[in-house]
Amino acid sequence: MAPASNQQRLLSTSARVHPSYLPYIHTAATKSPVSRGMKWVPPLVGVMAAGYAVASYRQVQVSKQVMAAEAADLERRRKNLALADAYGDRSSLEELERAMRVYEAQQSQ
Repeated sequence: MAPASNQQRLLSTSARVHPSYLPYIHTAATKSPVSRGMKWVPPLVGVMAAGYAVASYRQVQVSKQVMAAEAADLERRRKNLALADAYGDRSSLEELERAMRVYEAQQSQ
């Protein structure tokens, strides 16, 4: 065997941490509960802002859909009234004759 002075130092996989203590461990115990709670303020504000943005976007989309549905309903009612005026409700013979004249005029065009 080789003498101890000539032996090489073996490589170790467990390296020592320098400094031997982690710097944030020392200050963690001295921080007040208020300052520890303040670290949650920016993420909380971000989550609240994202929630508000999603709610606002959804509200705008719903109002657009409601307005489109109301416009379609108004157009449908207008067409139904125009058809009722053109063809009548057929409760009397005169209205039925007038409806037939309108229908024949439309068919001849």
